[in-house]
Amino acid sequence: MRILAISLACAATIFVAQPVFAAPISRIVAVVNGDMITSRELEKAVEPELAAQQIDPKKNPQLAETVRQGILDKLINEKIVLQQAEKDGIKVDDADVEAALEGVIKESQLSREEFFKQAQANGISEKLFRERTRLQLITQRLMGRNVMSKVVVTEDEINDYYRKNMASFASGRARVAMLIYPADANAEKWANDIASGKISFADAVRKISVGPNPEEGGDMGFMELSEMAPGMVDVVARMRKGEVSPLLNTGSVKAQVALLDFEEAVVPENSEAKPDADTARRIEEILRRPRIQDRLQQYTTELRNKALIDIRK
Repeated sequence: MRILAISLACAATIFVAQPVFAAPISRIVAVVNGDMITSRELEKAVEPELAAQQIDPKKNPQLAETVRQGILDKLINEKIVLQQAEKDGIKVDDADVEAALEGVIKESQLSREEFFKQAQANGISEKLFRERTRLQLITQRLMGRNVMSKVVVTEDEINDYYRKNMASFASGRARVAMLIYPADANAEKWANDIASGKISFADAVRKISVGPNPEEGGDMGFMELSEMAPGMVDVVARMRKGEVSPLLNTGSVKAQVALLDFEEAVVPENSEAKPDADTARRIEEILRRPRIQDRLQQYTTELRNKALIDIRK
């Protein structure tokens, strides 16, 4: 869900005694319902993606071109989504973007300065991050109106899923510690040193972490699994007490998690068992996710089929 504002490079040549060379004009790579996507816009979107995937266009031009075509396809879809959002009167103001941004920074457990430093290290400027956030909010509101509202999960489906998966369903409380690496740290080397026993997880946190509570080894105390972000729940649910996770890439942040303690919730053993409210919400999300993806694909395809798209080589 990413898009950059269209920028047309206009060069004016002023003839004086000495020749003046105009800056090269960015060519048009696609037109979507009359809105243009320029080569400059495309390359600005491609650069951070190549950096994130560690692809050198000179060494692997074919793979780089595949990424480029994929990004162009995303930009076209984003253009179509924004056009539809405008038709539907969906708007996102600066205050909405700032509120969403604050939420993302808070969830990352980083300071504002360190958050954008991490993002910049991955080729994403604060301006670009704000543009992506705005696009995501617009897309969420459009999809909420045309996709989410049409995806229903019933209480019977939630209860049935719970009863069939009680044995494996993660529930309870976990006491975790978090290590968040600075943008300029060699996270792979630190993770290897922790795994080999050269340094303890807690000492590594005290020495290098930019995350929460470094003085206490990153200890975040007990947390209900239902309160954790889905990505962290997936990691913690597979760990045993005392284990340290492998290196995690969460957006622009590299991190590791240690499971310090775990308290398993009491699970009823009968065919009429029902999940508590938090567990029910988690199950609903599990069941909704693939249905939303199917409906989203269908909706995007419908919009794209109606669009006038001219892709220029």
